[in-house]
Amino acid sequence: MTRREAAVAPAESATGAIYDLGYQGYDGARLGRRAAFWTLFGASLRAAFGLGRSGRAKIAPWGLTAIMVIPAAIAGAIQAMVPTAPTPFNYNNYLFELQPILTLFVAAQAPELVSSDQRNHVLSLYFSHALARTDYALAKLCALAAALFILCVAPLLVILVTGILVSADLPAAIGDQVGNLPQVLGSPLIHAIPLAAVSLAIASWTPRRAYATGAIIALFLVSAAVGGILAEAGRGRLSEVAPLVNPFVLFDGTRDWLLGGTIPDSPVRDAHLALPVFGVLTLLLAALGIAAVMWRYRRISA
Repeated sequence: MTRREAAVAPAESATGAIYDLGYQGYDGARLGRRAAFWTLFGASLRAAFGLGRSGRAKIAPWGLTAIMVIPAAIAGAIQAMVPTAPTPFNYNNYLFELQPILTLFVAAQAPELVSSDQRNHVLSLYFSHALARTDYALAKLCALAAALFILCVAPLLVILVTGILVSADLPAAIGDQVGNLPQVLGSPLIHAIPLAAVSLAIASWTPRRAYATGAIIALFLVSAAVGGILAEAGRGRLSEVAPLVNPFVLFDGTRDWLLGGTIPDSPVRDAHLALPVFGVLTLLLAALGIAAVMWRYRRISA
């Protein structure tokens, strides 16, 4: 074999294949921003309850949902067995009494919706398509608010259904309970929107889930403790406005203003303020939270 033949021999004996993978363009309908928004909203709402994810991701949302509903079910069972027994829960005080569960839910699930996207560096994929930055922020806000609304309305529906079933006159009970629908639907809405806005505003600033969870818990639980301490230790006007430090007091005052039904042990009475003040402050808190989320995603690096 000549030197020239030896040089070309390896190339002639090498084997290989070229595969036609059949890359094709997309010829279907372009659904645009609206479809992208609702798709992200649906996926985020499912993620808030761990649906379509591992069993570990379902522990926090479904465990907290069960804890949220069980007291209403127990109270309903007691009322069914002993109709004359006083019930500790009603439409007015239920969400206020279980505010720690709401805090834990947003502390666990708000970072799940936004912090993981930053940590996994997928925001550039979202923003490179029809979805605008504001669309992303609004979809996440709406998803978390919807999840909170479901969490809040579920036990109130249990109370409503129980009130109907334990009544001897079923048609009359249905008529009476229909009048409570504003409380059943309005109170969860009053809580869900500002809670979602504030917690998502905090979570959107860090890709580290533990930091976001700790900051949300600190805001709601520590503010409640600080408000109580100031109310007890303060004097004069300070003791009156101290309850406003707790966001849940603002929500309860707003509920009392719009839907009625004052809670005897609520700090709303201690504030000695007109009820519309609570509504204005709740609206301001929600607006600030929404504005913070929108500002963050307009400037965040993808």
